Amino acid sequence: MTVAISAACVSIIGGIIIFLLNQRSQITLERRQAQINRIGNQLRLLYGPLCVLVDVNEAIWEKLRESQLPDQATRRSGTPLTQEEHERWKSWRDIAFMPANMRMRDLIIEHADLIIGPSLPSPLRIFCAHVTASEVLISGESDASRVAQGALIGHPGKSYVEYVRQSFADLKAEQARLLRLSAPRH
Repeated sequence: MTVAISAACVSIIGGIIIFLLNQRSQITLERRQAQINRIGNQLRLLYGPLCVLVDVNEAIWEKLRESQLPDQATRRSGTPLTQEEHERWKSWRDIAFMPANMRMRDLIIEHADLIIGPSLPSPLRIFCAHVTASEVLISGESDASRVAQGALIGHPGKSYVEYVRQSFADLKAEQARLLRLSAPRH
């Protein structure tokens, strides 16, 4: 009879151990799936669209700087643009850059909960402030006026572009890592 009780105890203890291991595995799997879902949302709703918009804006900006804008030294010297240069710049700004910038700012605001880290990174904060300051500046222009000064808050430039591109790359790498861990093993 003791053998039967011992066998029953071993079976019960074995069952409990298997149950606990399965629970632990299930919890790990659920956590990993939640991480995959969050990263998917970060990529789909925020960093993916930001990265595409940044890349498009950067491609346009580079070509515009090469072909149609005065060189950087002239632009920074305070020398006013000619009427033709000003009109060309206004067209690019109003049709290409500002709509994309406003879309990026709106994505950042609408999906702030998906931003990597515990707080708003400086490049995103400065970018959003720049876009809003630019909107105010543009709204004060009349058709005949020419803006002598730039926006109250300058574009963060390279730090913004690098932040968006690096964040996108980091999220894609983490997503791939988690998907590899979740793939069924054969």
